[in-house]
Amino acid sequence: SEMLSIWLLSLLSVLALSSGHIIREEEGFLSNPQYASQEQIEDLFAGLEKAYPENAKVHFLGRSQQGRNLLALQISRHTRERNNLTPPVKYIANMHGDEAVGRQLLVYLAQYLLANFERVPAVGRLVNSTDIYLVPTMNPDGYALSQEGNCESLPNYVGRGNAAGVDLNRDFPDRLEQSHHQLRAQARQPETAALANWILSKPFVLSANFHGGAVVASYPYDNSISHNECCEESLTPDDRVFKQLAHTYSDNHPIMRSGKNCNDSFSGGITNGANWYELSGGMQDFNYAFSNCFELTIELSCCKYPLASTLPEEWRQNKASLLQLLKQAHMGIKGLVRDASGYPIADADVYVAGLEDKPIRTSKRGEYWRLLTPGLYRVHAAAFGYQVSAPQEVRVTNDNQEALRVDFMLTPVETNFDGDFRKVKVERSEPPEKRKEQFEGFLTRTPFEHHNFTAMESFLREISARYPSLTRLYSIGKSVQGRDLWVMEIFATPGSHVPGVPEFKYVANMHGNEVVGKEMLLLLTKYMLERYGNDDRITKMVNGTRMHFLYSMNPDGYEISKEGDRTSGVGRANANGIDLNRNFPDQYGTDRYNKVTEPEVVALMNWTLSLPFVLSANLHGGSLVANYPYDDNENDFNDPYMRLRNSSINGRKPNPTEDNALFRHLARIYAQAHPTMHLGQPCELFQNEYFADGITNGAQWYSVTGGMQDWNYVRAGCLELTIEMGCDKFPKAKEMAKYWADHREPMLQFIEQVHYGIHGFVHSSIGTPIAGAVVRLDGANHSTYSQTFGDYWKLALPGQHNLTVLGDNYAPLRVEVEVPQTEPFAMRMDVTLMPDDPQHWASANDFRIIENVVNTRYHTNPEVRSRLAELENQNGQIASFGYADNEFSRYFNYLKMTSDIGEPEEHKYKLLVVSSLFDTAAPLGREILLNLVRHLTEGYKLQDASVVQLLKRSVIYFLPQTQKFQPVFDMYNYNSSVCDPVMGDELAERILNPETDQAKDMFLQFLRTEHFDLMLTFGAGSSELNYPSGDSILEKFAHGIQRTDFNYSPLQCPQSATRQLHQETTERMTNMMFRMYNLPVYTLGISCCRMPQHRRIASVWRRNIDKIKNFLALVRTGVSGLVQNDQGQPLREAFVRLLEHQRYYNVTRNAARFQLMLPHGVYGLEVTAPNYESHMLKVEIQEGQVTDLGSIRLHPFTLIHGEVVELPSSGNTPRDGTTSVAGVVLDEGNHPVRNAKVSVVGQSKLRNFTNSLGQYRLTSVPLGSVTLKVEAPRHVEVTRQMHLIAGGLSAENVVFHLKVNEHVFGLPRFLFIIFASVLIIAGVVICVLCAQFWFYRRHRGNKPYYNFSLLPQKTGKEQFDLDDEAGDDGETELFRSPIKRGMTIQPYFDEEQLERILHTDEEDEDEDEDGPHMEPELDVADDSGDEIVMLHNTHGNKRRH
Repeated sequence: SEMLSIWLLSLLSVLALSSGHIIREEEGFLSNPQYASQEQIEDLFAGLEKAYPENAKVHFLGRSQQGRNLLALQISRHTRERNNLTPPVKYIANMHGDEAVGRQLLVYLAQYLLANFERVPAVGRLVNSTDIYLVPTMNPDGYALSQEGNCESLPNYVGRGNAAGVDLNRDFPDRLEQSHHQLRAQARQPETAALANWILSKPFVLSANFHGGAVVASYPYDNSISHNECCEESLTPDDRVFKQLAHTYSDNHPIMRSGKNCNDSFSGGITNGANWYELSGGMQDFNYAFSNCFELTIELSCCKYPLASTLPEEWRQNKASLLQLLKQAHMGIKGLVRDASGYPIADADVYVAGLEDKPIRTSKRGEYWRLLTPGLYRVHAAAFGYQVSAPQEVRVTNDNQEALRVDFMLTPVETNFDGDFRKVKVERSEPPEKRKEQFEGFLTRTPFEHHNFTAMESFLREISARYPSLTRLYSIGKSVQGRDLWVMEIFATPGSHVPGVPEFKYVANMHGNEVVGKEMLLLLTKYMLERYGNDDRITKMVNGTRMHFLYSMNPDGYEISKEGDRTSGVGRANANGIDLNRNFPDQYGTDRYNKVTEPEVVALMNWTLSLPFVLSANLHGGSLVANYPYDDNENDFNDPYMRLRNSSINGRKPNPTEDNALFRHLARIYAQAHPTMHLGQPCELFQNEYFADGITNGAQWYSVTGGMQDWNYVRAGCLELTIEMGCDKFPKAKEMAKYWADHREPMLQFIEQVHYGIHGFVHSSIGTPIAGAVVRLDGANHSTYSQTFGDYWKLALPGQHNLTVLGDNYAPLRVEVEVPQTEPFAMRMDVTLMPDDPQHWASANDFRIIENVVNTRYHTNPEVRSRLAELENQNGQIASFGYADNEFSRYFNYLKMTSDIGEPEEHKYKLLVVSSLFDTAAPLGREILLNLVRHLTEGYKLQDASVVQLLKRSVIYFLPQTQKFQPVFDMYNYNSSVCDPVMGDELAERILNPETDQAKDMFLQFLRTEHFDLMLTFGAGSSELNYPSGDSILEKFAHGIQRTDFNYSPLQCPQSATRQLHQETTERMTNMMFRMYNLPVYTLGISCCRMPQHRRIASVWRRNIDKIKNFLALVRTGVSGLVQNDQGQPLREAFVRLLEHQRYYNVTRNAARFQLMLPHGVYGLEVTAPNYESHMLKVEIQEGQVTDLGSIRLHPFTLIHGEVVELPSSGNTPRDGTTSVAGVVLDEGNHPVRNAKVSVVGQSKLRNFTNSLGQYRLTSVPLGSVTLKVEAPRHVEVTRQMHLIAGGLSAENVVFHLKVNEHVFGLPRFLFIIFASVLIIAGVVICVLCAQFWFYRRHRGNKPYYNFSLLPQKTGKEQFDLDDEAGDDGETELFRSPIKRGMTIQPYFDEEQLERILHTDEEDEDEDEDGPHMEPELDVADDSGDEIVMLHNTHGNKRRH
């Protein structure tokens, strides 16, 4: 026993010593078990993202059938950007809505990982090394229909499927289906499409899909070729890997590993899906067959939707399995596939010997992960355009916590040059010239036929394999239905951009049923490759031009098109029914056609922006013309008629670009080379459609909003034409030879135009290439940019040109160049830029304020306040600093600047400049704001004309946001490499949030009280300018702000979720401010990073100073005036309406002054005041001038009741001919009356209705005396007689004022209300009396009836002798009290007393029936002391009740 005591003491001491190392995990989420609703999950994920901004991020995947959000929570070390070779893993649950355990387990897992990754080392290692995505519910609609406690599905499987009743685990593309590529076919459910697209968009390595109704781990395949119902295994090539994954989950589950659960038996708790039961369209098979992802299906519990009280136990049983399965993402091998220059190769295939049926494709970063069980393997990599790598022998042990690293470097296919020509490997028996004649220019027999997608793909693969050293076949993306968008590069050394070689592209088959361009490109490809080396022209073209041909941008539409189609729309759109040539971002607006960008358009835009394309053509069909930009006008988004192609282009408004002469030249090159296009003859179905010289401006033909050629010019800097190749869209195959003969030469000549103009290199003074330098010609705003190696191309017509080159931190350069009039129609102009001296720049642009460009840094809040206070002290006549002098300034410090502080400001504009409405971007915005304040202060000191004029015309408030500066600055100081600090609950988000917030409320109240005219704030993430949409005036302002003498290249900022969120928030806030506060807000993107390094602040200021000055210069242009009555008194309730625009401007409260900032142009103004006649006038506004209209006098008007007659002039009036009458219909307050009917009396067909602005127009009104009648609901009808003179102008601005009809049923409204009230009251009284009468009649037979009358009194004799005890008043009560002798008066009686009383009553009745009976006198008196007696019935009659 002594030894046992010693052993126990030793054990206790060991436990005590080790107790200090016990790690307590945080699992507080188990304390109150319940199933989280959809709203609770969304709130929880949002809260986790806010609490762990670096480690948690919510992703929106799509929406369910009923519009519920499908969300994924990403958990990793850095959610903003995944580290290279960090494997992405996903867990998905609740695919069947009534299988709810997995849904809640993933919610628990999210909370567990985030709460314990810093607490538990193993969890921390897992989170830091794995990119984890959790999707708790794939079927929120089905879950909403399910019921807790149901272990089986409801009748008719309600809740199992989605809202449409579809089982989502039968809805995925199946590996055995022929149409598996149709990911978004009409039969595909939105939940399935969203998950499928998400799965294909990320390089997931491992996945699990959690179900219920059994306890087992299932692995692919789920079906087999024989399609037996069960009991036949269907194994993948990676069966050993899948079994290890399944055992990892099962072996760590205390119940699953037994394999005997829920009346099922599974060896080891795992099963092959098809061996259990067969299903097609399952998600785990889709993952393996169509992506790199290995997925298991985990059945968690026998009961599908158990009570919430069981959830803690379910968590404890599954916790270890969930964590261990995540670790399996690190088994096998991983690595990078790169080219000889070290650049990653996307879509390369990694093959493992023996497992060749399942190659792993690399990500966009060139990464791959290959799950493997321990063993010895031979691995190699292959990619298009590269030589296959040598096999590497690797031994996989999976002993480490991460996969074995195996990288590959691929070399391009060997190319050989011999002088200017490449060696041709094909030897031919007869001379090439003979074969050219024999095969119509080709060297081999060439069938003229149509190619569907499969045939086209085979053709391209075959010709690419035949000419590997001249071609590179690559896909730029996939269509809606999953078809590759194949591009063939044709060049002497394909694979990458070569400095000094221009990039060219042809795009065809954008409309799926317009097929000629596609076939012409296939023929052109074969023609050029076969003639290379045998045709000097083709050889020179291939050696000197990097050409890219996209044969079918819309392969899905092609597949449903029909041969012989001439003009129909079948196959025109993509598989989503969207016209791709209406889907691009448009400079003039957004509509339903381009609001959501289609995958084909996304792929093309990314491709176009990834290469420095110089020239392009988009090949269409349905007409015969060369079309050049622009394709639409500014207001075409609001005019559907302009989008229609009709029989004539007469009357259409052209919209030329700045390069209009160059575009017309390019269009003529193509048209003149075509045998018939240059003739401009119309097509058979459009007989009146003539095109001079076979070319047209797109907007003049018909408007194409969201078109590709405009996007290329505006956004990508690439000049593009749209070539209509023939009148028929899908001609017969037999006609292809004629099309080829007609278009071969135009296509070749157009490619050659890419070399005509100016080209060269931009270097620094020490020879360093300068990338991103702006190259402009002749002062035009359209710019091109130098590339990585400094090379640039600028197409130009022969003649003299001024070339402007501008590089960041370099002095701008202007040189005069001359393009020769003869071959080669091009010149090389290399440019050397000198480094820009900051002091020199400051002297030229910033009043020599050195502090703004030298040693720039972020200033703390006290420093900012000190600088602003110092500016006020030194410049008290123009500056006033607000700090804690009122409630608003305690939250927001501000500096107010204007000339002569303290004078009346009624005649000045009010501008607001805010550092930023995002706390994380505010530090940079504050520095730009401080620079601007110093700029204006110094300019005023120097009496710079522009600054003096600005401060005389405006009051400017500067708000440097200071609230959350310190925590943001602390993040920057902790890690200065952080580009975008992340902080939740930023000011912009609080402004949009309906919840109250003191700072937000003070800011909005400030906006309401100050009535600012314009507001400028600064953003980050791009160089774009955000402003309210839908207002043409504000849009013109925006164009003016962005137009500078030296346009810097747009910032190419990488997109991220937070930047996208900021952009969306900015747009919502901008529109909200304009809608609720009538305040146009311009948000200028000034930097990619929200907090760039200190020294970069100067660069940001220099890039944006001109745009900021342009914003302030808006006050220089506009119109002003005073509104007065006939006596010269101000009409303070007047307002000014801008005709043709939905904007009203109130006059000032004192002098009744109006002042409008307007771009230059011609405007119509309507000045209106209540009870005064409107005054309309036209004003032309010049740039840089404020047009003063002086005093505008309004005349009072008298309302005319009844008929208003204008006497006709004397003389005979000709009645032949017609004219038009137009005007507006207004009410008494001069507000437009919409839907008023304006008609000509006696002419039933001459009528029209007013629009939303009260405007109307009547045409074909006969000349002479006519009577106009205006009728409108709730208004008094008005007529007016007019005399229309022959030969005169149309009657414009005929204004009707309608009086509100105050009569109801012919009575004045007041009398009608009184009359109706009287009727209502009388009706109520009558109803009450009737109810009482009815009640009385109904109950009359059930109540005793008493008839009382006054007993007559006889003189000198009393009717009754009075007792001695009668009262002093001599009165006696005639009726006896019903209270019996001995009865106690009490509020209730118990049962015994009640029976006694009732018994007494019965005895009394018996006595009454025996005859007259004299009641004994009662000794009980009432309160008055009077004796109570009863008047007896002397006749013995008794009324029975």
